[in-house]
Amino acid sequence: MSEGNKNNIVLRLAAVYIFLLLVFVIPIIYKIVEIQVKEGDEWREKAKENSITNRKVQAQRGTIFSSDGKILATSLPVYDVYIDLGTHVQKKPKKKRKSESDTLEYIPMVPDSIFMPNVEKLSQKLSEMFMDKTPEEYNSYLMAEWDKGNRNTLIHRNISFTQLEKMKTFPILCRPIKVEKPKDGDTTDKKNIEKKEKPRFRRAVIVRERNIRINPHKNLARHTIGFEIKHTVKVDKDGKITTKDSSSFNGLDGFYNSYLCGQQGERLERRLNKDIWIPVNDTDQKRAINGQDIVATIDTRLQDLAESSLRRCLIENDADYGCVVLMEVETGYVRAISNLTLIDSARGYKEIRNIACTDLYEPGSTYKTITAMVLIDNNKCDTSYIVPTGVKKFNPKNKDSEIHDVKDFSYGNISMKRSFEVSSNVGTCQPVWEFYNNNRNEFVNGIKRILPYQRLNLDLDVGGEPTPKIETDMNPDRNFLNLAYGYSSNITAMQLLTFYNAIANNGTMVKPLFCSEIKEGDKTIKKIEPEVIKEEICSNRTLKIIQSMLEGVVENGSGRRLSKTPYGIAGKTGTSQINYMQKGNDHMTYRASFAGYFPTDNPKYSCIVVITNPKKNKQHGGEIAAPVFKDLADRVCGTILELEMDIPSNNDKQKPFITKGYKKEIKESFEILGINNIYEDDKSAFIAGAIDTNDNVVYRKYNLPRGVVPNCKGMTIKDALYMLEKMGFRVSFDGRGKVISQSLNAGTPYKKGSRLHLKLGITTQQELPHDEKQNNQMEVKE
Repeated sequence: MSEGNKNNIVLRLAAVYIFLLLVFVIPIIYKIVEIQVKEGDEWREKAKENSITNRKVQAQRGTIFSSDGKILATSLPVYDVYIDLGTHVQKKPKKKRKSESDTLEYIPMVPDSIFMPNVEKLSQKLSEMFMDKTPEEYNSYLMAEWDKGNRNTLIHRNISFTQLEKMKTFPILCRPIKVEKPKDGDTTDKKNIEKKEKPRFRRAVIVRERNIRINPHKNLARHTIGFEIKHTVKVDKDGKITTKDSSSFNGLDGFYNSYLCGQQGERLERRLNKDIWIPVNDTDQKRAINGQDIVATIDTRLQDLAESSLRRCLIENDADYGCVVLMEVETGYVRAISNLTLIDSARGYKEIRNIACTDLYEPGSTYKTITAMVLIDNNKCDTSYIVPTGVKKFNPKNKDSEIHDVKDFSYGNISMKRSFEVSSNVGTCQPVWEFYNNNRNEFVNGIKRILPYQRLNLDLDVGGEPTPKIETDMNPDRNFLNLAYGYSSNITAMQLLTFYNAIANNGTMVKPLFCSEIKEGDKTIKKIEPEVIKEEICSNRTLKIIQSMLEGVVENGSGRRLSKTPYGIAGKTGTSQINYMQKGNDHMTYRASFAGYFPTDNPKYSCIVVITNPKKNKQHGGEIAAPVFKDLADRVCGTILELEMDIPSNNDKQKPFITKGYKKEIKESFEILGINNIYEDDKSAFIAGAIDTNDNVVYRKYNLPRGVVPNCKGMTIKDALYMLEKMGFRVSFDGRGKVISQSLNAGTPYKKGSRLHLKLGITTQQELPHDEKQNNQMEVKE
């Protein structure tokens, strides 16, 4: 073959290769580039939608219990239910193929023969269960989704387990029950014999489980117990910030998150669409470990008493906001804390922040206890030191400074103890000026030695506990003298209560605690013991003097509204001006407070009450805050506190009883007191007492009298209201204690809607009727 022919063949082959390259390879490359660049995002999204991967399984969050065993916060599973109303694509069996290209078949997830006859029935069932839409609205919604072939049709969100189980029986949603054909020769019922099996969802139904946090007591101590806070990160125009929703908890729920959250698990899930993932199978790759439980120091009984007392005071005085804290003296356990702020006239008072732990304020006269302790503990003077009252002009240390005068009520020249009792500003400033004027830093250091100006590091996520502040520049006479009676210093109510609690606790300052133990089931994992901040805030001699002065405030001074108690209260009133630095302000605003402890002989509880900007005629702590303190202390001592007393034996005196009332409350009260009674009827709501032949107290069913007014004397107002309103009365009442009289005589006829007024007061123990074995006669015998 000639050289020319060879070259022609090579050229022809090259042309063929180039032709093939142009026809086949280049389009393929172009398509690859097009898919990668132009259609890449779309195909990647589709791949994600059809992807199967290991996903996190949230653990069950632990429960927060109160000290009295009630649930304060817990997690419950809820379910979102969807149904696939689209079609499923799968390969046809070879037998069903009509041609080689006929390889796929489209199978509806819910057949038309199932959906159309039952959609109205399903709509009716859903409407009856959730009562959020009419059957017609549900029917229209489902039909529209059916027409669109939506593979992710929402049935309902946040469904409980009980509702979920019931939905398994609803038309369309439930799987057809498997049946067995009767065997040949079977003479039993010729109908199909149903298999006994639990109702189940059909394959098209998708159930998504979530855990939600609930607070059974709703707003009660909401910012102390804690709640979930949602966080959303927004994307900027350049897309630099990744959008991600997250959440966190505050309060106890936030601080003890590491114990409560548990450990996440993993399971294999398939993406149904952008937001919905469903498990591939029932087996988890890694099982989630549920969180541990914590026991809060909050006592729901005391918490309810504290909040109701505070709310009543705020409403009566039209105040902006207020707080009350009740602490156990020896341990520092916070048994009750309430923080209420006025939202508006329609919504009233709600807890929107933890005022007691986060709000710094100038305490006013409750700070005078610290001043007195510094003077006495440093041996500058004693309680007999004579001080002036009224108006006092203090000559400036610096001749170029202005004379600073302190104004007050005039009681003449009195002792420092009496000055403390009547809360005289002049009487407080005089010894401080005389003994510390030439060494003002010594006075400030004395205060810091007694009350450490530092965070308490509470076991509570409050968004950042503030550090107490004290004026550092004592050169101006105003700053120096103001500090003596509660200004030029900012602390929280909780920090000030910690100081008063130390006085009640024999001088030992303990840290306030909100959690007492961490549990796993019935087993205690960790006990949170009391934590001492300062072993001694002052000498024992000084402590006894201060305790006596605080008792004197209640017995003879500005807190005398608290004096008439059988157990004894010690404490200090406080009234501070809020906007005193604003010139030309015609309307002065005030903050009223009271801090102290009870009982005086063996203190069990310390408490502080702070009311901000009361707008009625009262502004002083002794007028506003002290009554809240007393109301709470009275109710605590009357219902919870176990005072040490000599109880006569049963031979000397009959054991206490209740004439009649709500059975549950009666039984719980006697169980707390350790008194055993005989209860013959476990089903009745109301019971009445009688004395049997062996002098035992027997409680039996109490039948409400029909058509006549019952005898309510001796009943608690709670039981009387429950009974009377159930009978159709419109009830009003006044006073405190038990029912001592009623506006309608017992036994007289009445009509539903009749008004009945009850008078409450202190009652003596009434005699119970003798047992005559007839419940209805108990009413006559009273």
